[in-house]
Amino acid sequence: MLGKVLGYLRSWAVIVRAWSMPMTIASITLAAAYAHYLGYRINVASFALALIGALLLHISVNVINDYYDTLYGVDTPDVLRHRPHAILMGITNTKSMLSIGLALLITGSLMGIYLTLTVSPLILIIGAIGVFLVYEYTGPPLKLKYKGLGELSVFLAWGPLMAFGSILASTGIINYMVAMVSIPVALLVVATLYANNVRDIERDRGKGAYTLAVMLGRNAKWLYVALLPGTYMVQAILILLNLLPIHTVITMVLTPLMARMLRRAVDSSFEHLDEATSLYSLAYATLLIVGLMIKL
Repeated sequence: MLGKVLGYLRSWAVIVRAWSMPMTIASITLAAAYAHYLGYRINVASFALALIGALLLHISVNVINDYYDTLYGVDTPDVLRHRPHAILMGITNTKSMLSIGLALLITGSLMGIYLTLTVSPLILIIGAIGVFLVYEYTGPPLKLKYKGLGELSVFLAWGPLMAFGSILASTGIINYMVAMVSIPVALLVVATLYANNVRDIERDRGKGAYTLAVMLGRNAKWLYVALLPGTYMVQAILILLNLLPIHTVITMVLTPLMARMLRRAVDSSFEHLDEATSLYSLAYATLLIVGLMIKL
């Protein structure tokens, strides 16, 4: 019985790409922590709904992405050398995958509608933009991923958009500065996606999928190399502007780990670097949140 339950959970973990969930948790929680730092009162129930809704939308983009990548012939059995793939492993089929993705998208959207009715009408606009970016990442007609715009859409969704929506849902207060505070973590989320795309350059190019990494070609690795230290550069600027407290420099304890990841990138060793970057982004965001919570 236990074996069946564990097998069922493992299957769902593959379907939703569970390893990527920390990115959304980090983005939503960081915005709430920043609201606390500013002295705003947090509505825990609204925060929880915003977090769950964002997670559902994130999962939906993962599922829909796998569906369209398989439909377009971008994902073929050789992708299993790099990561689990629910359709190619026979866990589910394309029709079910699309149904799961749309169900998650609708459920996440309904949570956004509830927050719109109970907190602020502005959440509807934020949510609508988020749903648009989620679906159009690989969905027709825009197919942003295949036009080199996937990273930009992810930056907007997991950075300013998600942070602004989180602080609004949690407090009912409009604060534009949180969009700037979200940039360091957003850059790491982009780096996670980008590491995956650099690894898949040859396969994507052969399938006619023109991601940003494919467009940059042999120089693609250098954008990843710039993104990680770029996170600290932006954080330093935010501290100088008094948008972040000085004790958020606690994130510097991760620089040895960042150095190892950069060495891998310079050596063009991107296998599993996306997963490592996802975990790094969670660790970075956690320390940033700790720095915001410290009262000196």
